[in-house]
Amino acid sequence: MTLLDRCALAVASAGLALSTLASPLQVRPLTLKPGVDAGQLEAADAGWAEGSVKLPFVEPASPVAARINEALYLALGMVAPQKPGASFTPPAEQLPHGTASQDFNVARNDDRLLVIVLSAEGCGAYCENYDTVYNFDARSGWLIALQDLVQPAAMEGLARRIAKESARRYAEQIKTLRQELAAARKRKAKADETQDLEQRIELNQGCLGGEGGLRNAADLVRYAGLSLATPGLALTIGRCSNHAMRALDDVGDIAVTVPLAELPPLLTAYGRAVLLNEGEAGPPSQPFGQLLQGKVGQAAITLRLERPYADGSVSGQYYYDRFRKPIPLSGKREGDTLTLTETVNDQQASFKLKLRGTTLSGQWQGRERSLPVSLAW
Repeated sequence: MTLLDRCALAVASAGLALSTLASPLQVRPLTLKPGVDAGQLEAADAGWAEGSVKLPFVEPASPVAARINEALYLALGMVAPQKPGASFTPPAEQLPHGTASQDFNVARNDDRLLVIVLSAEGCGAYCENYDTVYNFDARSGWLIALQDLVQPAAMEGLARRIAKESARRYAEQIKTLRQELAAARKRKAKADETQDLEQRIELNQGCLGGEGGLRNAADLVRYAGLSLATPGLALTIGRCSNHAMRALDDVGDIAVTVPLAELPPLLTAYGRAVLLNEGEAGPPSQPFGQLLQGKVGQAAITLRLERPYADGSVSGQYYYDRFRKPIPLSGKREGDTLTLTETVNDQQASFKLKLRGTTLSGQWQGRERSLPVSLAW
């Protein structure tokens, strides 16, 4: 029996509606230990031999806690430990590359929502800090995305709201920088000071966007970060600058909040159940970010997909429950069809899946055989 089956059975046998489950979940820290020496870490480019990496682990053991743990750890590129102590040592190939250090905090934990914020220091050309927020439905364990909460018809208005705030922030910054540049030139500042201001203005003008000063609104809302730690929708737009140009970006991340009072006409039925406690929360309409479980042939598998990019490209990973070793996936979404490719030991195989309701079904095609696939969340 899969975790999904156990979850459904547990809820059904208890005879409880999701809305009546009120005990908050418990989240404890796990210290991630590499299990290899610093030389091996350096060779693997893991980048955190000198740092401390802490991960959240949800308890007590239950189908909901298991769903949250599995989805969260797969999002981080590893398989969740099943019975960890105070520390956790994943296989070397699952180490979080490029993470110098990491900690977390629980921003909300009640009968409806569990919000976990991972705060990490990532290192590329240089190190920088960033936060990633994971919003979970505490009654089911489903991961919540903005697209699950807001009706499609309301997304355009929300996108323009975000784009206008972005434009306002960049326009203000350009005005300030131009005043500083004029003052620097008047007092005949050194060339490197005026050049720095000119480069900042150029960056901010590029970030301001095209006609009307609006960056691509659809892209902004598609990639906005979501936090449900407080009432309403708190959205964060990642900074416009790339990693190399970050030092010239004076605006950085942009926060937009939609107050709770404005939400009712915007929400899906699922959004109303989760945020307003109106009705029962059925499953989200899309599989992306969710923990999917099912079978390839007769073998039980667990699969998780990231949300598709604007061009339809999608990535993810899955594992066979018997072995619990993640296999990377990459591919494309076209309408309700997903085509995904895996490579194991230089051998390629592919999934071709059709989305129907809350299921994905289709075929897994290997080098010499084809097997049926069925998945659900």
